[in-house]
Amino acid sequence: MSHASAQPRLIVLVPEEGGGISRLFQQLQRGGGQDDRSRLEIDFFLSHDKRRGALLRFPGRLGRFLTRLVLRRPAACHINLASRGSTLRKAIFAWLCRRASVPYVLHLHGGGYRDFFCNLPAPLRSIVRAFFRRAARVIVLGQVWRDFVVEVIGVDPARVVILPNAVHGPDAVPNRDAPGRVPQILFLGRLGPGKGIPELVEALARDDMRSLSWRAVLAGDGQVAETQAAVAAAGLDDRVEVPGWVGPEAVEALLAASDILALPSHVENLPLSMLEGMGYGLCPVVTPVGAVPDVIRDGENGLLVPVDDAAALASALARLVSDTELRDRLAVQARADFEVSYDIRHYRGKLEAIYLDVLGEAGQRSAR
Repeated sequence: MSHASAQPRLIVLVPEEGGGISRLFQQLQRGGGQDDRSRLEIDFFLSHDKRRGALLRFPGRLGRFLTRLVLRRPAACHINLASRGSTLRKAIFAWLCRRASVPYVLHLHGGGYRDFFCNLPAPLRSIVRAFFRRAARVIVLGQVWRDFVVEVIGVDPARVVILPNAVHGPDAVPNRDAPGRVPQILFLGRLGPGKGIPELVEALARDDMRSLSWRAVLAGDGQVAETQAAVAAAGLDDRVEVPGWVGPEAVEALLAASDILALPSHVENLPLSMLEGMGYGLCPVVTPVGAVPDVIRDGENGLLVPVDDAAALASALARLVSDTELRDRLAVQARADFEVSYDIRHYRGKLEAIYLDVLGEAGQRSAR
């Protein structure tokens, strides 16, 4: 991204490719939502990688970050945050920011963060509380997470901002009216119990689904072989494909070719695959976890099913497979909601508004 040198510079800590955080900010790095009116220069910094020996490289990464703080004098730092090791690493980055008098913004993404925080030993909980409370802003993805950081961690409510995730979507919903075409159910994500894959396979194998015409693709990394074996054991090889991890172009092709997005997760923050499905005009069938209920209104723009309930999941999928009018009505509303609230073309401006508020406060403090 090239900007005039007079623009304030921010450092954004991003992880290596692999999860929702990296996907969102990779889209921003590629120019998602960027326009000529941008008033800030964004400097992306890789905070962590997943290759062998990452821990040994971490001190050098911290040194490079400190050098960037000292030499480039950023106006603020954006810290993307998940649970476990991400929190411990980012707390060190935040400490360096404080030492350099650089305000930082925390952006909470991890779906299991409540359990992670509450299960920490008391001394570590105190450190994490201070980490959050010293942030200039804490960005969360929905109301449930705002309540958590305010009521459990103790962040000043005035410093908490709800900013839902956003993704790229096509300019128009793909045409799916080919003669003789059967509905396709799509799952995108990490294959395994946390995303509800066992009950999804069970739901697809139930009698109310077997009697209907449909196909399904369960795509993602994780327990690929185990999922393939479960599909085979259920006798669904002829209708369910488990290709494993697929790249961005293949994901777009799957979204364009599908009708229903199934995501029966046990834990989420705000899943990007659900928003991608909405953007492509798919009807979401999801569980009410994390910030999902902020987005999906049961019977209006998708269907909500209880966690770990294969029977309810099968019933919802069967309704959509057999009722084209219902499926189309929910999908149309899902796409309309995407265009208003979850299209990444509007995201950068919202994010920059938060940064500018932080910079304004920092300017007022330095003027005193």
